[in-house]
Amino acid sequence: MRNLKLTLAYDGTAFHGWQIQPKLPTIQGELERTLRKLFNHDVHVAGSGRTDAGVHAHGQVANVHTERSMDTDAVLRGANALLPADIRVLLVEEVSAEFHARHSARSKTYEFHVWRQPIVSPFHVRFVHAFRYALNESAVDAASRAFLGTHDFTSFCSTATEIEDRVRTIYEAGWERGDAAWVFRIRGNGFLQYMVRTIAGTILDAGQGRLDPSSIPEIFAAKDRRLAGPSLPPNGLHLISVEY
Repeated sequence: MRNLKLTLAYDGTAFHGWQIQPKLPTIQGELERTLRKLFNHDVHVAGSGRTDAGVHAHGQVANVHTERSMDTDAVLRGANALLPADIRVLLVEEVSAEFHARHSARSKTYEFHVWRQPIVSPFHVRFVHAFRYALNESAVDAASRAFLGTHDFTSFCSTATEIEDRVRTIYEAGWERGDAAWVFRIRGNGFLQYMVRTIAGTILDAGQGRLDPSSIPEIFAAKDRRLAGPSLPPNGLHLISVEY
């Protein structure tokens, strides 16, 4: 049995997230349907994580086991011929039997794209969050720095999160500012449901003066979702890469 690592990109607009859901289009569902046809046997595709409905990926990683001997280039071509156009397999690699897309991951990088101009181009509207309000850049930067390091992120994830261990380490958190868009880039050893979107919403609250950046340690300590900022819409969120 061979183990294949797939690197994927997708526009998540039309999908109800990564994880298979009955009678709903999902990334995992489309991949498994495609690879069953290609390999002519049942498959299970394991992803590095479950992106939510409407979230995009530039470098999602998955792995799948197959009995077929077809080479990796043939798998790449065959999968892209069968997949919908808004999902692409970028790379197929044969890896060791021990490799698992989620368990083997060391870190992930996400970006949240904020559109700052009054009019959102129709060529960007599916991929950015429109936010035209004035922002204090110093407060935005101070709030971003407050998320660096190891913290319990209970206050910054979905209240429906079933994972008990909510401690995560953030290695990088900062902004790249352009005339049209500001991009928040965050890298950490793992992320909980809605975590990046809630962090970004909290930072924008700080930039508007709704929240003092110096209060963020208190929000961590309280472990109370009600104290953090809003969870921003999913269309601005992009999974950039998974590191192993």
